[in-house]
This record gives sequence, C-alpha cells and structure tokens, in this order.
Amino acid sequence: MIGNGESRRGLDLEGLKEYGTTWGCNAIYRDWTPDRLVSIDIEISHEVYRSGYAFNNVCYFRDWSRLPAYAYDAIINTDMISKEDLDNIADYIHESDRPEGYDEFVVSGVDLDKLIELRNNYLTEHPDERPENIDIVLGNKRAGLWITWCPPKDKVIKTEALPGDTDYSFSSGPLSSLLASHHESPEEVYFIGHDLYSDTGRFVNNVYKGTDCYIDTKGSEIPPDAWIKQHKLIFDKFPNTKYYKVNPQAISSDDRISCVIGEWKDTPNLEYITINEMYDRVTKINQNGGKYQNG
Repeated sequence: MIGNGESRRGLDLEGLKEYGTTWGCNAIYRDWTPDRLVSIDIEISHEVYRSGYAFNNVCYFRDWSRLPAYAYDAIINTDMISKEDLDNIADYIHESDRPEGYDEFVVSGVDLDKLIELRNNYLTEHPDERPENIDIVLGNKRAGLWITWCPPKDKVIKTEALPGDTDYSFSSGPLSSLLASHHESPEEVYFIGHDLYSDTGRFVNNVYKGTDCYIDTKGSEIPPDAWIKQHKLIFDKFPNTKYYKVNPQAISSDDRISCVIGEWKDTPNLEYITINEMYDRVTKINQNGGKYQNG
C-alpha cells in the first residue's frame, strides 16, 4: 500500500513490484504505475481518466457510472451547478473532448450554492481558519460539473464493489487496504508512505501538495482521525492478515511519523517496522519461497 506521505520520497517504487501486488492512491499515477490505483475525489478521478491512464491500468473510482450519449441533453444543465443566473457559468463546466467512438460519458458535480452555504457556516464556526485550508475543500473552484467522455473499454472498477454495494465512504488510503484485503486475501500488507501525521506538526504532509487537486504547500496538517479509525476497522475485520506500518525510522515517542498510534494499541495483527526492515523481510520471503525465516 503506497501512500503519498513524504516519507516515501526516494524509494524505488517500481522495485517493490518484485515482492507483491502494489496499490497506490490519487496523483501517484503522475509519477509511477501501481498495479491498482484508488481515487475517490471528483477532480483527481477525472484527471486520471482523461490522461488515458485508466485505459490500460486498473483503477478504482468512486461514483463512476457511464451514461449513454443520448442522455446528455436530459441530464446536463446549469441548474446542477447553481440556481443563480451566473455570468461565468461556463467556468464551472469542465468537459473533456469527445473523440469519435466515445459514446458514453461520466458526470460528477458539486453544487455551488450548497458549497457556499457550507463554507459560510464553517467560517462562522471557525473564523480564524486559514484560507489555504478552506480553498481546497470549500473554495468556489471545487464546484461545478466534470463531464468526461469514455472510449468503449477501460479498466475502471467502481469502489462500491464491496459487500453491500458500498465503499463505506472510506478515504482513499484505507479504502485501498480494504479493497485489497477483501478481494485478494493477502497474508501480509505493508503500508509505505502512510505517514498519518506531519513531521512538523504544522504543514500538510503530502508529496503532491501545491499541485492541481491538492492543498497549498502552506496548508495545515490534515487531522488523521478518520484514517486511523478506518484502518483500525480493517485490522479488526481481517484478523488473518498481518499489517505492517512501514516507518522511516525506529519507533520513537519524539517522532511524529515513526511512532506508535495510540488508537491501534492491542491490535495483534499489526506491527511497526522500518523501511530497511521491510526490505530485509520481503527479500527473505522471496528467497525462501514465500516463507519468512529469521536470521
């Protein structure tokens, strides 16, 4: 499981494929091709698809339903964006080109009026919140319609392909683990670059901060509470899978990344190891036909 925390900088990601199936999230596709890519947010999912990546590589997208071209006029209208008469309504319509033979489309959207209401309510409750933290989630550019035309075939799988036809609204990192644990029943799962916290405790920790679809480089650290809770649910759901949180350093109470996660205490199928220990372990497993031997 390759996250986008900055502790993974400099790692040979391609070399990891030698040891098992690799899963990545969101913008990692810009730099590398994991065996499975998971994306749940509207903008990055449409970005991935329009790049052509999903034509040849397995992708899991949330709320990704193809519609026939003849339904376009009946479905697409500006009321989906705002009930107001906006002079710049075209700025909120993000539609891809339609090459010949692309006879289906996917549409995703965020209502501008509701977004403004949510932002105003949030700012009333949090008047000192920094603009960098607001814009990525509740800024006006987050609103609009994303319309992407699709070729006859691709390799997109809906994230809702889990029991109950849901993805439980998990974030992309924990969701990748859930999908792998359910569909592939792995004996072991290694979390690389799933830092959870920022080493500074102040600014966001993400390889792609400051780029399209991501928070500004000066944005605040994202609280990891939901990620921590979702991972714990997965650990408990799959007790026969061993999970390893791979840290850059040995466990230390003074290190905000290489630390014990309090909410994960008393989790028998979880272990913390360093990056070097991970490489040692998976190399020995490969050498011994899938079995780990100490020493």
